Amino acid sequence: MTLFVPSNRRAWHNIAYLGGGVSAFAVVLLLFLPWNESFHANGPMAPGHETLSCAACHQQEVGTFRQRLQANVRYLLGWRATSVSLGHRPVGNAACLRCHERPNERHPVYRFLEPRYAKVRAAIAPQWCVSCHREHTGQRVTVAATICQHCHDRLKLRNDPIRPSHVDLIKLEQWESCLGCHDFHGNHKMWTPRQIEAAISTDRIRAYLHNADSPYGHKMYYPVRREEPHDK
Repeated sequence: MTLFVPSNRRAWHNIAYLGGGVSAFAVVLLLFLPWNESFHANGPMAPGHETLSCAACHQQEVGTFRQRLQANVRYLLGWRATSVSLGHRPVGNAACLRCHERPNERHPVYRFLEPRYAKVRAAIAPQWCVSCHREHTGQRVTVAATICQHCHDRLKLRNDPIRPSHVDLIKLEQWESCLGCHDFHGNHKMWTPRQIEAAISTDRIRAYLHNADSPYGHKMYYPVRREEPHDK
């Protein structure tokens, strides 16, 4: 069998360019096929989100690219109140609430828009879901378990049901104990202890906030919905 051997340097260059182009095309194709989204994600998904597609949260901005450019030019000139994204929209509360909105929410994000929470908004921005649940970290919650102190540092109950009392726990700055008795969003069907010794341990709470199994059980008042974006 006779092998083809190029006779000059230009032919070798052409073969190299062709090989490089084919390789680059193959890499791009491999990375951007829908079932290979995990290769170009910014990091691992949070527990429970592993099967979601990128488009479930990252949606294209409305309008054509030309219209988006025009809108941003108008914004820079002061003729428009807000700018727009040139590609995908920023992921906001609406993307999260498509699956997680429920009527029994103990800490709905809109509540933190009240004037009395101005200092809390400046400190931890609780009005945004992603302030506590930053995606692509592989963690369920991305803030410390001491977050309760920002709103409840002056809590007083007339008939305190727990011992030691909430006031005593606050004086001792036992903020990590809060989630040992209270599910933050209030959606787990769980028993609330009356003695701090019966609370879920801080080690289990920390593990859960990272990515461990729920210490609150798996019975929910309102299960998570799985909804596709309304506008694609």
